[in-house]
Amino acid sequence: MVGNKLKKQFVLITSSNFPIGGAGANYLNLFCKGLKINGDNIKVLLLKGFNFGSFGTKHQRQNVTEEGVPFRYLGFISRPKNPLVRILDEMLSFLNLHLQLFSMLPKRKSTTILIYNNEFHSNIIIYLFARLFSIRIVTFVPEFYGRYIFEGSFLRRLKWYGFLFNFSFINRLSSKLIVFSYYLKGQYLQKGFSESDIIVQPNVTDFDYWEIKDPKINYMLGYSGSPSIKDGLHDLFKAISTLKKEGINVSLIVVGDTPHGSSLLPGLKEECEKLDISANVFFSGLVELAEVKKLLSECRILTLTRQTTVQTQAGFPTKLGEYFAARKKVLVTNFGDIEKYFTNGKDLVIAESGNVNDIAQKIKWMMENEADAELIANAGYQRAKLLLEYKTSTKRIADLIS
Repeated sequence: MVGNKLKKQFVLITSSNFPIGGAGANYLNLFCKGLKINGDNIKVLLLKGFNFGSFGTKHQRQNVTEEGVPFRYLGFISRPKNPLVRILDEMLSFLNLHLQLFSMLPKRKSTTILIYNNEFHSNIIIYLFARLFSIRIVTFVPEFYGRYIFEGSFLRRLKWYGFLFNFSFINRLSSKLIVFSYYLKGQYLQKGFSESDIIVQPNVTDFDYWEIKDPKINYMLGYSGSPSIKDGLHDLFKAISTLKKEGINVSLIVVGDTPHGSSLLPGLKEECEKLDISANVFFSGLVELAEVKKLLSECRILTLTRQTTVQTQAGFPTKLGEYFAARKKVLVTNFGDIEKYFTNGKDLVIAESGNVNDIAQKIKWMMENEADAELIANAGYQRAKLLLEYKTSTKRIADLIS
């Protein structure tokens, strides 16, 4: 009987924000919602405090999401900026992690630990504990970071080596891996990980959330996310400049900024000035999810013009599912797994990665061929929903890892 179904016990341990505060937080929130809908138990342990730009949080040490998922901060509730306080925060989190691990022992046979965390010092403790007491571990591997991400101080370079150690060695101790791309699957196959224990699932999306009926259109193009080098905004800016020289004025709204450290927007605005497109490009800055949804609804075409790098091959963008779910025309470049899932001219408009002229011409074609572009967008919506809808995707993953 369904009522007598033995519920699985999942414990998610992460250094990401949760349940809000960026792409990682949104993904984990949907994953946990999907498990709850599937009838499984899930709780979340947060190794780090909340950190998302200038936004604060009203969370307590122990909280419950709207869907009934309990989550607990192991260190301070907000991530401290003072170096000495940060050390104290790490020590508190480390101590509470041990206490939480030992509390799992009475139900260890029915418990699966889920890890979404690249910090090797905490992962070592978790893996050693799980091996000692025969608790299953399933690890999320969402992406691979390029070394340039960690340029700067000695401590940042040390983080790079920690990430590599975690990626290359510690993750291989997992019972199963949930990877976001076939590139990552290939990396772990080369390291000797069993193919049957690798689950490839791109980022998931809540298709019920993103659509707005009859929105007011204020921008031709839209972009959402942290506008770093990998996201290809520089190519998009140049494409807009190319079109402007042809007498075609195209507006763009850039939604978002880096959630950590110095803003990326001053450099982007300076580039727009050099390209003479300052009047065409608007910046919202870092905003909360509801405002992201509103601004994307005001765009006619949503864009993702990433260049092909190791990092873009390894990940799968959260925003692509959100673009489709908003029922918009979508333009992407052919990075990563895009062409494994979508066909150019059938369910997506795809430009050549790094080719500014091709990006410009694809934008022009979408503007001049409204009806054809709409048919492609509708087909893309249906294809993306089969691939990325969180309820069905999470159920499939839960069945495979159980």
